[in-house]
Amino acid sequence: MFVIDIASALLTFAQVAIGLAGFSAILVALSGKPHQWTAVDAFRIRNILAFSFQSVFLSLIPFVLTFFSLPGPTVWQVSLLILSTTTLGDVLLTLSGVYRLSSAERAVLNVMVVFSVVALLCTTAAFELLAAFGIARPASGVYFLGLVVLLGISTVLVARFLFARPAD
Repeated sequence: MFVIDIASALLTFAQVAIGLAGFSAILVALSGKPHQWTAVDAFRIRNILAFSFQSVFLSLIPFVLTFFSLPGPTVWQVSLLILSTTTLGDVLLTLSGVYRLSSAERAVLNVMVVFSVVALLCTTAAFELLAAFGIARPASGVYFLGLVVLLGISTVLVARFLFARPAD
């Protein structure tokens, strides 16, 4: 049987996430000065940075709560509530960002990508809330899955930023 130490898995995940966050920050630094970005690029950069840095910090939440001597089930419940709240916030971040774009700028975005990101975030947040209230189990698995979804979306957004941009 394959045995996983949850703490080691979260720390490894944090290391992977910090790598992507660092790469994203370098990508942003090489993308020119912020006043030179198009509205679509600013939208994409904001989402890339938000999702990648959230992945880093959210992977550390269970450790912080454990240092406060909370019991294991409480650590996962509170961690999942924080993660689900953040995931729902990401839905609002994405939708408000799309809404703020003009119709011409929105036309640059792939509707299926935006829809898929929002649908995946909503589904993940619902699953996280179910786990926070003990309906979906195991809580640690659902938590880790939520982190993987955030990092996965960030990775896809980085790839799209690099390779699916319209020619200037």
